[in-house]
Amino acid sequence: MNREQQYNRMRYSVELAKHGYRLFPLVENSKRPTKGQSYKTATNDPETVAGWFQSMPRLNIGLDLSSSGLIVVDIDTHNEISVRDALKTLADKGCKLPTETYIEQTPSAGLHFFYKGKVPSKRVTNFIPSVDLLSDFIVISPSVINGRAYRQFNPDYSFNDILEAPQWLLDTLNGKQVQQYPNSFKRPRTGKKWTGMRLDEIVAGVDSGGRNMWLTKQVGWLISTGAELTTAYEITQQINRDYIRPPLEDSEVNTIFKSIVAREVKK
Repeated sequence: MNREQQYNRMRYSVELAKHGYRLFPLVENSKRPTKGQSYKTATNDPETVAGWFQSMPRLNIGLDLSSSGLIVVDIDTHNEISVRDALKTLADKGCKLPTETYIEQTPSAGLHFFYKGKVPSKRVTNFIPSVDLLSDFIVISPSVINGRAYRQFNPDYSFNDILEAPQWLLDTLNGKQVQQYPNSFKRPRTGKKWTGMRLDEIVAGVDSGGRNMWLTKQVGWLISTGAELTTAYEITQQINRDYIRPPLEDSEVNTIFKSIVAREVKK
């Protein structure tokens, strides 16, 4: 590792600290904290973080998740379970995992999905095979293990693009019962009506891409049913809160709702 690489590692870590993320130093080429350090001593003081690199330019970096307001879903590939299979298993369990967030690839080719959320410091290991839920601490980029680095997985999403955690993830780490949604439910043989398809679409939800357009479509349908506007508005708020990740700001929801109402009045 040359001096420029060492400087870039320090600069990146200092920037994380400036954004409020609490870090702690790890021994070079390991996940072990340096003497007297741990996630309980993590700091977001930029000068302190910069000082670590002066004496240990090749150190690795740990992140205290809980005090940084973050949660990580750790998908491991050691057991020959692909990330795609793990995501599908989670979805089948009713635990959809939004992917339009900051993700890091680990030296072992696993993935760390980062989300925002204030929960107790803990970890749920083997939530499903090869998937751990973490809110205590994690090793992060620019750390290196045996010559292989933790690195940003998708260049389109940085630490500034971390999504709010889905409700099932918050519930699990808060010790609440997670609702199960097995695929064994059987629908009566009446055939799926247009309204049923619309409801399925709402429950499927939408992630960060195209949220405004998607909600506009749902609001238009709600108003077209002839329901009272107060009823349609309450349902709109629930859709935004429960099925859009991350939810839109109230001002955006109000603008969409008012525009659809104004359009219907002109008809």
